[in-house]
Amino acid sequence: MRRTAESACADPADVDWQSAGDDLGVLPVRVPCTVASALRDVGRLDLEDAASLERVGDLDRADWWFRCRFAASPDEQADAGSPTALLLGGLATRARVWLNGRLVLESEDMFLRHRVEIGDLLAAHNELVLCFRGLGPFLAEKRPRARWRTALVPERQLRFLRTTLFGRIPAFTPPVPAVGPWREIALLQTGEAAFELEDLSLHADLEDGQGVVTIDATLRGDASGEMGRGLEGGSGCWRLEVGSVSATLDCQASADGVLRVQGRVVVPDPERWAPHTMLPEGETPRRHPVALVLGEGPESPRLDLEPVGFRQIEREAGERFALRINGERLFCRGTCWTPIDPLALDASPERLRASLEQVRDAGFNMLRVTGTLVYEQDEFYRFCDELGLLVWQDFMFATFDYPTGDPAFRRTIEAEVDDFLGRVRHRACLAVLCGSSEGQQQPAMLGLEAEDRADGFFDEWLPGRCAESRPDVPFWPSTPSGGELPFHTRSGTSHYFGVGAYRRGFEDLFVARPAFATECLAFAGPPGLHGPDPTPRSRVPRDRGADWDFADVTTHYRRMLLGEDADAGHDAGLRAQLDRVALSRVMETVAARLRDPEADCGGALVLMHRDPWACAGWGVLDADGRPKSGWYGLARGWAPIGIAILDDGLEGLGVRIWNDRGSRLEDALELRLMRFDGAVIAEATHPLRLPARGFWRAGVDRLVGGFLDSSHAYRFGPRSFDFAVARLRGRAEAGACGSEAIHLPSELGRLPRSEVGLGAAWRRGPGGALAIEVRAMHLAQAVVIEVDGGIAADGFFHLAPDRPRRVAVGGAADRVEGARVRALNTDETVELGAPPRAAGPSSEVGSS
Repeated sequence: MRRTAESACADPADVDWQSAGDDLGVLPVRVPCTVASALRDVGRLDLEDAASLERVGDLDRADWWFRCRFAASPDEQADAGSPTALLLGGLATRARVWLNGRLVLESEDMFLRHRVEIGDLLAAHNELVLCFRGLGPFLAEKRPRARWRTALVPERQLRFLRTTLFGRIPAFTPPVPAVGPWREIALLQTGEAAFELEDLSLHADLEDGQGVVTIDATLRGDASGEMGRGLEGGSGCWRLEVGSVSATLDCQASADGVLRVQGRVVVPDPERWAPHTMLPEGETPRRHPVALVLGEGPESPRLDLEPVGFRQIEREAGERFALRINGERLFCRGTCWTPIDPLALDASPERLRASLEQVRDAGFNMLRVTGTLVYEQDEFYRFCDELGLLVWQDFMFATFDYPTGDPAFRRTIEAEVDDFLGRVRHRACLAVLCGSSEGQQQPAMLGLEAEDRADGFFDEWLPGRCAESRPDVPFWPSTPSGGELPFHTRSGTSHYFGVGAYRRGFEDLFVARPAFATECLAFAGPPGLHGPDPTPRSRVPRDRGADWDFADVTTHYRRMLLGEDADAGHDAGLRAQLDRVALSRVMETVAARLRDPEADCGGALVLMHRDPWACAGWGVLDADGRPKSGWYGLARGWAPIGIAILDDGLEGLGVRIWNDRGSRLEDALELRLMRFDGAVIAEATHPLRLPARGFWRAGVDRLVGGFLDSSHAYRFGPRSFDFAVARLRGRAEAGACGSEAIHLPSELGRLPRSEVGLGAAWRRGPGGALAIEVRAMHLAQAVVIEVDGGIAADGFFHLAPDRPRRVAVGGAADRVEGARVRALNTDETVELGAPPRAAGPSSEVGSS
């Protein structure tokens, strides 16, 4: 790879690959990559080094050249006439491609995949050259004015270019745009006596309770080879096999070895795919194997395709927004996804799967791919299918008034949409197809009426094409939209930041009544679990034009929940810890409130999943993928089997219990009302038998058999107790996350520091799974567990006296080196050394 000035070189012959040129010189790179990720990988770019960013400069204001020399094999040389293709998965953005000196491709859309037939150009020794032109000349051209201006990005001419806004949005992303061959490049050579799957359209749906799989595929091969009988009829024809059911396909062959196969298979009463939160614990979503089979015999050649899932997804009728999965309403919860690698915009399958397993294990069931990002890699959707995670998919349009009336631009975006829909046509995880992010909100906030922001592409063509390709997936025109104004909260979808950016109290949830929050709960969350936040204030997210940033928002809720003295003077470490405690509490409370059936909310997606670089950002994971405090609050509030104690005002405290699982819950509710001195003021035990996807609620006064002013709303005297503890006894003793809730009134703020008798011990569970058991003699406020070499499954929780809590530890057990346990209201720190070797199916293996 090398850099040249914009437009300095017209073609590869002009590029000097020998001299050093500028200060970067000629660098070895591994594709796929972006310019930024390539520079990082060779030590020339470091997001944590401002001088490094300055030296590299604006990546959009240079031309970037990539060269790959390769030799063709002797077989390829001898068979130069056989079909050969160059596959390019994604080129960001104004790209030109030469093979052996001939220009073979010009691309202006980073989201499009390309297949270039190059059989007649392949030689014994080959040179592939790619150039990614700088955007300076393009952005300087005069073009028609937009009907409205976006507030999201400063460079408004980007609306004419099909590229990601990630890296170009100063509010929350690193100032590093995506440039380069960011998806895989491959050379496809079809050998003799073989078929290659050239194009595939596979779709699974339910019709009157029956599973239907349709296929339309193109295979390319040598008709004279062994598999050439696939071009004949009778016993040599292709079949589509779904599980134990199969059907013969219609085959249409051409003389040049191209075979088109079409048909469908009907699967009687198939087991259905569902999000993991709707399944019994331990079960995985049901998918059915699919294969193309040549002939009838047991040894027949076969081409295994990806499994498919049968499910029904519908949007509920009415002004509000909710989804029904296989006929049952689902509360959708999760985050707005962030690329794992913010520079490469690509990740290894291993890293991607681990990140998605983390989402599943937290109890989330939906991720939103927003219109400011990129269409994710194929493995993302495959793993979501496997793990039972729904995907709200925006098309890559956000806030701009796009020039859809320009014929060339229109052809490009139509090809982009068709290409993406072809990639995901068989994915069960796809829950919503959404036309854009804030495509209606932005002009409406600027005063444009609905007719003034109308657009034939977004209003007619796009929903029509989605209905043709995925009639089983609801289409939504834009988010937010659906109310009298697109950003109103009680109808359709909203970006709800009443609790959050607009600094309103929890009561706003009852006033705004968000129907479905496709974005919510954005705060400047300090990374780490303890200590000061080392990142600069300049990295804190800020809305353009605002005189406040999201650290100010966090400060507001810290004071609201922990008291005015929570500013902690000059103690930056304590102040950051109080921020963490407050955000965990906000997340847990709002998660439970929105999930309550009384809220009639269809779902909530937190902005955002992961910080794009080291900062106190919106992510509930830090830039390394480790949980921040808000993650733990969400995991408790949204646990598939969960419990909460909520303040219902004059009705007192109320206990809520959810069972989203697909099997009955049988347990016992234990309730204790306690004082800080350890005295139990009242207690009760209640047997629970909750059906699958059941909900139960009861007032604390009713459970203990009398009025105690449990919410201290009447205030006829001092509080009768200080805190309430509710737990599902069986699940709590087994260490299940979300099985215990403690209500500590916010007006009590940060408790005075004292000795609480904090202790901890390593434990081993079934299969040798590692856990830490924590305990306290007195109430421990906001307990935090830091694990060296691992990740605790819960944190920032209150710990009741004499009620040990077992917390699972994620990661490889042999890499765990130790742990520390702390609580906000004590100076005690429990140090645990490395856990001893597994001692049995369930045992104590070390203690502080």
